Amino acid sequence: MTGVRVVELFLAGSAGGGKSYGAEFRVSEGRSFRPLSVIAGPSLTGKTSIVDYIRYCLGEKEYPQHEELVTAVRAALLEVELAGQPTVIERSTTGSPSSFASVWDSTLGGLDSAHELRVGTEPPSDPDGLSQMVLAACNLDGIELPDSGVKEETATQRLSIRDVFNVVFFPNERLDNNNLVFEQSHHMVRQKFRQTIDAMFGVHDNEQAVLTSRYQAAQAAAKTAESRAITLRQVAEQDHPQGADQLAKDLDESRSQIENLKEELAALDIQQRTTQEASVDLRSQLVEAEQQAKDARVRVRDRRSLIARLDALRGQYADDKRKLNFLLDAERLFDPLHVVVCPACLSQLETPPKLEDGECSLCHSEINGSGELSEDEQSVEDNSSVVLERELRAVGRRLNSLNEYVERLNLHLRVLEDESAAADSQAEAAAVAVDAVTESPSPWLALRDSLTQRLSDARLTAQKARTGTNAWSRVADAEEKHARLREHAQEINAQRKAQTERPSRKAVIDDLSGRFGEILSDLGYPKLENPYIADDLVPHVRNQSYVKASSGGKVVIALAWGLALWEVAHEQNANAPGLLVLDSPQKNLGHDSKPGDEDFADARLVDNFYSHVKTWLGGEGEGAQLIVVDNSPPPSVDPQDVVVEYTRDPNRPPYGLIPEATG
Repeated sequence: MTGVRVVELFLAGSAGGGKSYGAEFRVSEGRSFRPLSVIAGPSLTGKTSIVDYIRYCLGEKEYPQHEELVTAVRAALLEVELAGQPTVIERSTTGSPSSFASVWDSTLGGLDSAHELRVGTEPPSDPDGLSQMVLAACNLDGIELPDSGVKEETATQRLSIRDVFNVVFFPNERLDNNNLVFEQSHHMVRQKFRQTIDAMFGVHDNEQAVLTSRYQAAQAAAKTAESRAITLRQVAEQDHPQGADQLAKDLDESRSQIENLKEELAALDIQQRTTQEASVDLRSQLVEAEQQAKDARVRVRDRRSLIARLDALRGQYADDKRKLNFLLDAERLFDPLHVVVCPACLSQLETPPKLEDGECSLCHSEINGSGELSEDEQSVEDNSSVVLERELRAVGRRLNSLNEYVERLNLHLRVLEDESAAADSQAEAAAVAVDAVTESPSPWLALRDSLTQRLSDARLTAQKARTGTNAWSRVADAEEKHARLREHAQEINAQRKAQTERPSRKAVIDDLSGRFGEILSDLGYPKLENPYIADDLVPHVRNQSYVKASSGGKVVIALAWGLALWEVAHEQNANAPGLLVLDSPQKNLGHDSKPGDEDFADARLVDNFYSHVKTWLGGEGEGAQLIVVDNSPPPSVDPQDVVVEYTRDPNRPPYGLIPEATG
């Protein structure tokens, strides 16, 4: 058996008082719950507070704040059956509402030997919290509700027990406030209420909502990875424009140079070369360094010259593009001259003038020669606009291609300039080394200093290349991650689009409408005609919305609507709590009817209500539970179904939920 069934509410009194309060909803001969439980008694005796404590224990945010309750009660314990499993839930009622609850898989009488589990109550979407635990008993845990019913890509919110309370608890004020199905509430409240009922009957496509939520998360992760990859690439191009391949090559060359210099230093220490040999080596290195510096300067000069020539060509292309645009504009603004009106009578000519057999068709003058344009010339004239537009597109493409090429040349120019500066520095260092070897009394020391400096430079180059290689490696990793996340998001989106459409809810609405009409008939609704529930769940009677009914009629319609939802859900084994709580079903009915509403002054309406639910609970409704808060149940109600009847009379207990609060 799925759902929630209330067995007993136990309110622990304040510390040191030794008192306790509450109400039992179990049958007298066993531990099972009562199918019908009536909480009776006049107003201000705590009947509604019992319901509020039940809601609080099941996950409501607040507990009753009446002064006598806050003073007398320190904790609320609720024994329920969750999917048939006896469970006790305890929440503190001291100070601020408790953010945790204690849960035992036990009855109230077996808590001493049961294991306590602490679960959170906030947020209600917590998959390990109290809300989802209670919903799990109804197979409603983990349901994702989309914020928009139209957009495919929309945020989702998880269904909570507080959303389900709207189909379980019908407080006094809801029975006639013209907001039975929250049609007057904020659109998100109204939408969640309808989505909750869809989820109960299985017409809510939760898998689609979950896939949408997963797709949004994957898409967000892919966008974050893409932003990171773009940022890393920009930094790498700014700091290390040589690129990953060139940096890897530079790193290998630097490592090889370092090894060679180390070997030279070791050999130098052994051989201690003569001054002449050292001078020859240093001069050779100077010549080589100067040649490399010269070559580097030539490359920079050639590159700058090429960019300058290309800039001139870009300007020419831009000027050509501008001229072509002028030609097109001129051709559009100034249409070529054609004679279309007779110059004598100003009548519209059916055909333009032309030469026929050497004679003008307009003035009939003879013309020597044909005077007509050839077919090729006519084609050129007619197609001039097309040619201009084609040439304009070609010039635009060439200009864009040239701009991209110049941009790449400018980027590589920086690399050439850096190489030239490095070559100049090496040439200067080689010249200084030659001067030092000439002036130094010990050419060996000068040569060794030179090798040491070159070794230091090689190590610095290797470090820069290693840093650049690492930077480009991070770029590659980030781009690979972005590609992987994007592919994952695309796979989820494909799964989402491949999902079949959810079942139509029309059958559910039809079942609810049919049962709604049957219940109104059983209750004896006066002048009943065409009762139905619309697609937006709003009930109608006599072809009008329920808000057009009288005060008593609204109450009867609200009762029938709540009973229809409760009964149909139970009979169809829907994912529903199976529990219904109605507060004040006699409101505006019988002796409580308002003046001028004689149709609903008949007390039999209330008798019919109790008779209907009693009959249904004994038949197809076996296993469901109804709790009714009623000021004065009619005599037809079985005393066995009244769990408690308060008197508000100090001389006739029980006075109320808190007996000592008689002031």
